[in-house]
Amino acid sequence: MTTDDGDFNLPLFRMSGAVYALRDGKILILKRALGEMVGAWAIPGGQVDEGEVPEQSAARELFEEAGLRPSGPLTLIGLVPMDVYGHQSLQATYAGDCPDGEVVISDEHAGFRWIDPREYRDRYFGDEQLKRVAEGSERRAAIVRNVRAVLDRYIAWLDGER
Repeated sequence: MTTDDGDFNLPLFRMSGAVYALRDGKILILKRALGEMVGAWAIPGGQVDEGEVPEQSAARELFEEAGLRPSGPLTLIGLVPMDVYGHQSLQATYAGDCPDGEVVISDEHAGFRWIDPREYRDRYFGDEQLKRVAEGSERRAAIVRNVRAVLDRYIAWLDGER
């Protein structure tokens, strides 16, 4: 679609980065205390700032939200389409090892835990949970389905491609 002066009028998408921070076979999850999806357990992540690429955003958000830094480069696992904060968004999701450091959560979170990725998937993204979320909000159910698809890709990566 173009405007009268010939400029393209493209939809704007927000971009975010998130990271499956792995330590001793478990990933870090944080309990949301503010914003979208309060009470949900999610991996550290947030919006890409001006001048950043999604991988930088994922590493920065990991540090800001949990006080951790990955020990090496991050590996892209997949993209999660989301409708959050009134905008369409894509979340670039990465894997990274975080063998060292103490978790110090930000004010955005009410708690943290290290959890086996398969247990995380079964507990928070199983069919029953998805059904419950869909009964309350189809928009949120779409987010959960999309997160689950990339989480499944991450688990497959851990199992065979690592």
